[in-house]
Amino acid sequence: MRLHHLGYVGRDLATLQRRFTNEAVEVLTPPVADPIQRVVVQFFRDAVTGDVVETITPLESIEASPLAGRIARGGGLDHACYELESDDGTLEAVLERERACGARVQCPPVPAAAFGRRIAFVLRRSGRLIEYVEARQPGQVV
Repeated sequence: MRLHHLGYVGRDLATLQRRFTNEAVEVLTPPVADPIQRVVVQFFRDAVTGDVVETITPLESIEASPLAGRIARGGGLDHACYELESDDGTLEAVLERERACGARVQCPPVPAAAFGRRIAFVLRRSGRLIEYVEARQPGQVV
């Protein structure tokens, strides 16, 4: 598996877009509404490091969003996402390995609008939130 992106949470898309575009990033995708996760996401690539950054904002009101608690704490860096590779096994197998190490599944595998493949989130005992995304198909940008 490999690092896919770092996810940043914020109140509104325009503010996050400004913050990242002021740092010389390349826009990888337009904003994508994800009704399952109830968020809007957008991807950027850092021109210096090559890192991919995901911005995440509420799809509707902050109060109705799964991001409400994180936004109340100020938002910012939220999670690291790892993309599975063929030798990692299935998303379910990775989640079982996480559970065996004491992690709690926060979001079981669900389709993600931005990827066209499934994602899942785990919360480790250290407090780190980890997202896993299934391997990409040839030609997929993110």
